[in-house]
Amino acid sequence: MAENENRDLKNRDLKDDLFELICFMLSSARGLMDEPKAYGPFRIIDSVSRLISILEKHQLADDFLVREKKKIEEGKYSVMDGEDKFREFLDGLMVDFAEELKKR
Repeated sequence: MAENENRDLKNRDLKDDLFELICFMLSSARGLMDEPKAYGPFRIIDSVSRLISILEKHQLADDFLVREKKKIEEGKYSVMDGEDKFREFLDGLMVDFAEELKKR
C-alpha cells in the first residue's frame, strides 16, 4: 500500500509541475500578442528548459537533455544580443537534437 501511495504522490507532483508549465506557456502565448516578435522564440526555448527541469526533477531526463538544458540556460539570453546571435544559438541546438534523434 505504501508503494502505491508513494507512486500516487509522485504522479500528483509530476501533474502539478506539468500544469504549472502549461500555465506558463499559456500566459506566454497571451503575452506574445503584445510583445516584440523576438520574444516568441525566447519563450519557447525557455519552455523547453522548464520541461527538461521537470524531467530532471522526476528522474526522467537523460544525460543528453541535461547537457542541452545547460546550453539553453547559458545561451537563451543571446536574444538580447540580436537576432543573428540568437538564430545561431537556436541553429546549434537544432543540430544537437537532430543528431541525437538519429541515434535514438
